[in-house]
Amino acid sequence: MTPQSEPVRVEKDSGQDGTIVNPGSREGRDTSVGDEGDDANELRFDEETRLIREQSQRPETD
Repeated sequence: MTPQSEPVRVEKDSGQDGTIVNPGSREGRDTSVGDEGDDANELRFDEETRLIREQSQRPETD
């Protein structure tokens, strides 16, 4: 890798710097077409959520 030959430019700070933007946050679950990895991740997440919900409703036993 070669070092940069031109200087780094620094612009003025913006009020939006560091703001996380998620334009689809109000639309609910992502329904776009994904690959098999995305489908597997969603399946695992749903299963995890279900198990956590079940465990939270069980009485504690020692």
